[in-house]
Amino acid sequence: MAVISRRPRLTLCTVLTVSLIAAACSLVKPVEPPLDQQAQAAKLAGAGKHAEAAQTYAELAAAASPADRDNYALLSAEQWVAAGNVAQAKQIYATVSADARTRLPTSRALVAAEIALAANDGTAALKELDSIPVPTAAELAQNYWYIRGESAFLTANPVEGARAFIERERYLTDTAALKASREELFNKIRTASEHGQSLKAPANADPILTGWLALGPVAVELARDPMHAASALDNWKHRFPAHPAFDGVVVGAQSKLAVATEFPDQIALLLPLTGRAEAVGVAVRDGFIAAYLEQPAASRPRLKIYDVATETVAGAYQHAMQDGAGFVVGPLTKEDVAAIAPLSAGRGPVLALNFLADSISASRNFYQFALLPEDEARIVARRLVAEGKLKGVAILPDGELGTRVGAAFADEMNQLGGQVLDSGRYQSGRPDFSEVIKQTLQIRGAKGEPATHRVDATFVFADGTPAASRLIVSQLKFHYAGDVPVYSTSDSYEPDPTANNDLDGLTFPDMPWMVSADPVTSQIRDSVRGAWPARTARRDRLYAFGFDAYRLVPALKSNSLNPGSSEISGVTGKLRLDDHNRIRRDLDWAQIKDGVPAQL
Repeated sequence: MAVISRRPRLTLCTVLTVSLIAAACSLVKPVEPPLDQQAQAAKLAGAGKHAEAAQTYAELAAAASPADRDNYALLSAEQWVAAGNVAQAKQIYATVSADARTRLPTSRALVAAEIALAANDGTAALKELDSIPVPTAAELAQNYWYIRGESAFLTANPVEGARAFIERERYLTDTAALKASREELFNKIRTASEHGQSLKAPANADPILTGWLALGPVAVELARDPMHAASALDNWKHRFPAHPAFDGVVVGAQSKLAVATEFPDQIALLLPLTGRAEAVGVAVRDGFIAAYLEQPAASRPRLKIYDVATETVAGAYQHAMQDGAGFVVGPLTKEDVAAIAPLSAGRGPVLALNFLADSISASRNFYQFALLPEDEARIVARRLVAEGKLKGVAILPDGELGTRVGAAFADEMNQLGGQVLDSGRYQSGRPDFSEVIKQTLQIRGAKGEPATHRVDATFVFADGTPAASRLIVSQLKFHYAGDVPVYSTSDSYEPDPTANNDLDGLTFPDMPWMVSADPVTSQIRDSVRGAWPARTARRDRLYAFGFDAYRLVPALKSNSLNPGSSEISGVTGKLRLDDHNRIRRDLDWAQIKDGVPAQL
């Protein structure tokens, strides 16, 4: 796929012209060394060495005359954004003089907008773009519309985002770049629909804009419920037969749909359906069956279910193979997963519903899928660092799970340049966590005066059960620490609007099944809850886990889920395969407001 230029490429003509005129009209030494350095910086940028290019441009800016300094500084800031270092981009951009607004209005505004976009501030990016007309140069114009489109989607305005992407196509002459831009718009529209944003076409909308907006719900159905997506896609094609999305995006979606619904002839499901793990096993089984029943009866594979609590897991696996299974899903516990890993070599694919220990290797057709709180702790750490919250404290429950979650969180923070300043542990069964809160946040207060807390903590990572988390969040507010943002994993949340007012302000990642309001996910969730109303309470995530396990079967069977290049938009998150055959999840983000989760 061709690379799309998304960043504004500032022209060096001004710099070169000024430098060359100075050399020709004076007796000073010629400026070949700076020209060599310019070429070196451009070469580094072209090779993808953006941080080195940024540093080289910064050196040029430091040595340049006032007339040239701003242009070099803007080039440096642009390269820092490309390198993913927004803080450095902001720092070098701060050296740009005020009169750059009149001398370099387009370059300055585009770089400022790109920095704002990289910092997830779509409003600021749009404000910068509003300060200039659309550039006349095609390269700058396509970047202008790209940034405007991205910023509009970021600010929950998909209609204007789609308009911008459509306008951008006028400046894309490369066929591959045009195809990639349409695929990106398709994904943006789908995400907007997943988040419940309005895709209603304005009264004066042309068929192209209307068609893109109408594709949003269809895209969600293709991603989350492909068994029912064919009719929705056919209806869209009938309404918009000549739409530009038809040839590339829709044809590609049809191809993916065919793969997503191509199952093996027989599937074996290995779960503990009796004994101590019965409740968990039954919930996963019911979610798996719910996905199975979404498929038209005529195209369903044969499904055989084996209770690994009534025979050894090795025996159940061997029986499944003898019975003709083309794909095995399960088992569930770490011990059982480790037991069948060596048995699968040279046989059909297996999707184990837990992760093997890092020390255990498995065959290339042995896949692993799990809902691990440690993974969510790392997701929280990545978001905190992305938001610039680099230092904070952790409040975690006693016990082995709290230790694992805390270690994963601290490790990810350290790897990304953050720091856990202090970590407090509490006993989950106690109703008062004041002591650990006071100690961790260094809360001090004189009698009759408001308490104070440490000022170096930009976040509190507070994990635990929903009941414990409600107490922690409310007690942080009681001790005058409610101004420090609180983050957690999904373990802290379960639906309960009457009790969850105590969690107001809590930010956490969770699966779409729990927090998404899009119609497709809601329909799937409601159908499962309707089928098993007495058993779904407190086990929603396990039903979703079983549902997505079924969805993964055709993707893994066909090898269409490749590390780093594809994903499935499931009800447990966006699912991707890593280099160790583990399914990783990207989750939705929510914040509790008035007792209910609001998607971010």
